[in-house]
Amino acid sequence: MKAPIFILLSTVFFCSGIEAKEIPLMSPDKKLEAAISVGRTVSITVSDGVKELFVIDSIGMETDRGLFPVIGAKVGKVRFRNVSGTVIPPVREKQAVIPEHYNEVTIDFPKGFALQCRLYNEGFAYRMITNLAGELVVKQENAIFSFDRDAKITFQKDDSPSSSCEKPYVSKSVGELNGDDTGNIAALVELPASKRLLLLEADAQSYPYLWIKGRDGRVGIHHWRAPAAFDVRNVEINADIFQIRSVTDRHDYIAKVRGARSYPWRIVAIADTDADLMSNQLVYLLAPACRIDDTSWIKPGWVLLDWWARYGVYGVDFKSGVNTATSKYMIDFCSEYGIRYFLFDLGWTYRDDLTKVNPALDMEEIVSYAREKNVDIILWVCYSLLDRQMEQAMARFDKWGIRGLKIDFMDRSDQDISDFYWRAAEEAAHHKLVLNFHGAYIPDGLRRAYPNVLTREALIEFENNGYNHNDQPDHHCTLPFIRNVAGPMDYIPGTMFNATKKNFRLNNDTPMGHGTRAHSMALAVIYESPMQMIPDAPPSYYREEECARFLTRIPVEWDETRPLDGKVGDYVAVARRNEKAWYVAAITDWDARKLTLRFDFLEAGKIYDMELFKDGPNADTMAVDYVKENRKVRKGDVMEADMASGGGWIARIIEN
Repeated sequence: MKAPIFILLSTVFFCSGIEAKEIPLMSPDKKLEAAISVGRTVSITVSDGVKELFVIDSIGMETDRGLFPVIGAKVGKVRFRNVSGTVIPPVREKQAVIPEHYNEVTIDFPKGFALQCRLYNEGFAYRMITNLAGELVVKQENAIFSFDRDAKITFQKDDSPSSSCEKPYVSKSVGELNGDDTGNIAALVELPASKRLLLLEADAQSYPYLWIKGRDGRVGIHHWRAPAAFDVRNVEINADIFQIRSVTDRHDYIAKVRGARSYPWRIVAIADTDADLMSNQLVYLLAPACRIDDTSWIKPGWVLLDWWARYGVYGVDFKSGVNTATSKYMIDFCSEYGIRYFLFDLGWTYRDDLTKVNPALDMEEIVSYAREKNVDIILWVCYSLLDRQMEQAMARFDKWGIRGLKIDFMDRSDQDISDFYWRAAEEAAHHKLVLNFHGAYIPDGLRRAYPNVLTREALIEFENNGYNHNDQPDHHCTLPFIRNVAGPMDYIPGTMFNATKKNFRLNNDTPMGHGTRAHSMALAVIYESPMQMIPDAPPSYYREEECARFLTRIPVEWDETRPLDGKVGDYVAVARRNEKAWYVAAITDWDARKLTLRFDFLEAGKIYDMELFKDGPNADTMAVDYVKENRKVRKGDVMEADMASGGGWIARIIEN
């Protein structure tokens, strides 16, 4: 069944024909206020009732039919609406029931243009709407965000239209921003001694994804122009061939759209503390409702991928590689450890045809064997080939019994690639395939419309440890407050190859992870993703069975999430519940740290059993060192998580 939504609505209409107007909007809890000013241009001021938080100026878009809204536009009809209810997601990323409360105003302007604004207790959002016949060419969208110039902004600085959103985060004061500061969102603004503001986007369907660009101490918006021509080239890695499609020319506009449509939501999430950001779900709430009637076939779960695993197999009587024997060995491991999926990465296809299989693989036999072991198969595909063969390939995958795809190397965020995401999600749903997008842009809520889209990359993740030093604990302690707020992220946690800052070495075939063993395991709870992949080969987990059994038992869906503490770039602590089991995890940056954890979230009057993994006494020099403990815990208890440099702490708590 479609995910049900229960809402209570009230609507008031009134008209205005004056040339200038300030239209007020207040959050349901009355703690946030917005004022939409319509004069020569349209601007919005949002405050917390005491001080101004931010201003958005010059809202509108330039099209082949002129500027919307026109300079000095008169206000037409103004419609207010309030909504109070809940959303029940088919896939429980953060919680089983999502509260939804907001006040909304829609302002009509002449010539078929409208501006719609919503104010939640957790933030503000606006979008534009056009009601025009035929086609509309959007040359440019405009908006300038003004914040306190002393505020700190943190974002992925990037100037490439061929971006996979995998740049390191940079921080600087807003007042220092200039035209060289281009990057993708999410972007975090920390107001001095005040709120945390996170710039996000939702519902970027058939439209380029939003970027930001410095504007003399302010934040402008930026979109990459629509592609006009492409080049397709073959790339060879380890004797395997795949295709990369790149843009060679672009139009002088950002989008060509239907004249009657709504445009993406521009969101500013608002929180009192860093930790509060982790509860924000505005991207999901502002996305289109579920478009899949029956979602019962969508199965979140853990994944073993063979990209690194094929290089780490030993103690067997076959040559490890992309072949049937290796595949069955991997499937046996998945079955033994309760891992739902085995993923064939690059190398399973026969050259550049997704409907043909590497002769070393008997796909029919492998899928049948996996089914007997209660394991499903996922295939890696490159975007360029899938775009060309989508219907034919997915029909063939369906016939083989494949249950998911990892789609890679989109590496763009323009309108053309946005169309691909939505088309791939819809076609995959038709064939009951779950999806994981790599080489992707930041989540925009596509997963609400198509919950078979379980996760995506768009971050510096574990893979980077093979070739650079960017995936380290400072970064780990940044992701939960920025990237993960936008949506699930495929970080690939849980390596058993753990290293201190001093001992870390680059190895592309068998990557190490920065930080301790407890840190690595804690990431599986800290980071949200209904599809979690493990990075190591089975022998690594067989060797470290105690940790591996605990790791692969961690749920990937959550009924409840409680941020406990956190500071961007420094440390994170969170508690999550799946049915009756609580998981509590904490990590720190390269600074050794003690965090106080309070178990106020437990039910009163009950005794719980805790299974705990924490840094061992020598974890500061040997990152693999850990200690496992079992103890009792009750509501109101207080514990100290004593973490080494790059350390962590993780516990499973169940009722006695």
